[in-house]
Amino acid sequence: MSPTPPRVRGRVPFVRAGLSFLAEPTEFLERTRAEYGDTFLLEAFGFQLFMTFAPAGLRRLYQAPEDVASFTEATRTLIGFKLPDALLEGDMGVFHKLFAGDRMPSYLGHMAAAVQEDIDALPPAGALELFTRAKLLVHRLGFRCWIGPEAASPGTLERLRDCFERLDPEEAFVRPHRIFLTLLTRKAPERRALRRAAGILEEIWRGRGGAGEGDLLSALQARHAAKAPRARARAVAAEVMILHLASLSNLYAALAWTLAELLTRPALREQVTEECMSIRSGEITTAALAGLPTLDACAYEAIRVAQRSLTLRRVLQPCVLDDGRRRYTLQPGVLLATMLSVTNRDGPGLDRFDPAHYQRGRPTMPLPTREHVSTFGHGLHACPGRRFAIAAIKIAVAGYLTRLELAPRFTSVSPRPGQLGAVARAAAPCVVDFRKRS
Repeated sequence: MSPTPPRVRGRVPFVRAGLSFLAEPTEFLERTRAEYGDTFLLEAFGFQLFMTFAPAGLRRLYQAPEDVASFTEATRTLIGFKLPDALLEGDMGVFHKLFAGDRMPSYLGHMAAAVQEDIDALPPAGALELFTRAKLLVHRLGFRCWIGPEAASPGTLERLRDCFERLDPEEAFVRPHRIFLTLLTRKAPERRALRRAAGILEEIWRGRGGAGEGDLLSALQARHAAKAPRARARAVAAEVMILHLASLSNLYAALAWTLAELLTRPALREQVTEECMSIRSGEITTAALAGLPTLDACAYEAIRVAQRSLTLRRVLQPCVLDDGRRRYTLQPGVLLATMLSVTNRDGPGLDRFDPAHYQRGRPTMPLPTREHVSTFGHGLHACPGRRFAIAAIKIAVAGYLTRLELAPRFTSVSPRPGQLGAVARAAAPCVVDFRKRS
């Protein structure tokens, strides 16, 4: 690249600054930014990360065309250490089609049913850990949406969950050092999990007599109908799992974080609970969910404060990035990057949770540029699943608050140190005592 920005590199070849970066990603980048400024080059494990936190640099990052600086290729680079090639070779553009507005009514029905099933499965009273329970709920919700109600049935849900847990690249984000185990095994356990998932989906499809029901599983079967049976089964399983990966890695943590923030603020919880009573009975529709503005603001704000995403674009062809002070020419292979946990909390009042920061999904606080704060990305690279995720959070939180009496054993929630990417997991268990309402 030209000119070369300040370089951050350790003394050990190849590793460079990698170990310091992985130990405490957010704190490391905050310290480095304070020392070197808003733009610098981070060298780690053979990668060159062109880090920018400047307002102009952030705008250029989000405005970069996909064929110049690719989100898709950067994602493949980041999770490619964990996932089998069959998942990495899938058409990631399919997500935009699957989250289209015409599918939302069906998804909302599955979400409401999943939440009801999850609550019904609880005993009359007991205790649960928020993040663990949220993950199980989102498994149920997601597999119901992507496959159908059969996927959430006892036995089948657990089998699909086990396959997913083996494939899930969460470890690469939350505990980056554990990825070395995957490299040593050459992804053999992951490939076996994908084959098992393909077998489960084939069982479900045969149980329907190979007939379509107008749902996503039927659409995927039709999409790959020209392939041989075994290849079709693998292709369908790969798309279901990659879709579940894309939604689950942030959704369950965002749901748990929203609940945790509400449960530690009694007045706000009471306000949101009263608001949610409007959808306790009756059909869940987009219009009904729009009538939950306080919960909407809480969800966006929880995601903002908990974001640990490393936003990446892999440069595919020479491009110029102007950070407001200098113009840098970046060459193919460089990773253009910023980290949301650094910028999302950088500003007056942004270090604390406050739902007033959002109104109808839009930030209300003054910012040097709108890209300074991000929940679901911006522009060309905005997350296509935003409506799906916010709807799922609203339906789940409303179900829990209106059908359960909840008493947290914790007084605050803080992010797990060392997490690199995705919405933060909690540093300590968030245990809640519950009792079903009559």
